[in-house]
Amino acid sequence: MTDLSTATDSVPSRLGVSTRFEEGELVLELRPRPEVLCHGSVRASVLSFVVDVAAGIPLDRDPGFWTLTTDMSVRMGAVPAPGYVEARNQVLRKGTRSATCLVELTEDRGRPFATGAIGFSKVPRRADDPPKPNVAFGEVPLMFRDAVPLDRPLREEAGIEVVHAVDGVVQVEVTPELRNPAGTLQGAMVALVAEAAAEELVSARFGMPAVVTSLDLRYLRRTQAGPVRTRSRLLGSGWDAAVQVDVVDTSTGEVTALVLAGASKAG
Repeated sequence: MTDLSTATDSVPSRLGVSTRFEEGELVLELRPRPEVLCHGSVRASVLSFVVDVAAGIPLDRDPGFWTLTTDMSVRMGAVPAPGYVEARNQVLRKGTRSATCLVELTEDRGRPFATGAIGFSKVPRRADDPPKPNVAFGEVPLMFRDAVPLDRPLREEAGIEVVHAVDGVVQVEVTPELRNPAGTLQGAMVALVAEAAAEELVSARFGMPAVVTSLDLRYLRRTQAGPVRTRSRLLGSGWDAAVQVDVVDTSTGEVTALVLAGASKAG
């Protein structure tokens, strides 16, 4: 599973996600805990992890290839977190080198909660690449069974540092707990960095509690040594304007992800 670490101490594995099979379909379950919330709402970056796993695991079945996320869009409302979120995947297109999926997320009363669209590319494994986890599809639920949920807020656990809030500049070290098996920053952790940058910028400039409710991510290249730092700009003049976030690997100076984020007033 390219973007899913088998290590139970990795941050993504501790978000409160579990899986089950229902008539052969992989279904993801999220039971939101306070540590993955922002002003009472589920973090969009946490939902990005759910979307990534729900779509990526069924596609990533070839041990000779990495199935890499190329782009993702997540949409949600600034609403109180439900007790339970369920995610089901629909493959819209599957080719030999790429695929596109739609993931629908519903809350505990069966009503729509969020949605995610995601694209993947298949890249051959090189001889010098890190080993790829070899987990049988039917054993996927076991990967989540022993993970200990976060006991600190997600941003704190990931080690995100606010450098300059009003400009949306945050930074994070690229630690083993944030990497995926391919050795780069895990996709949901990229989303978390961009989410933190956008919420800091909007909150600082407009003096309001902000919740990021939309994320459009383009994963451009692998993160190397890091640290990763954001470069942000508000594309407009009001709190509801989109925020462009460039995620930059400071060890190379390269932009590793381009993100457009949208925020809402909390509550």
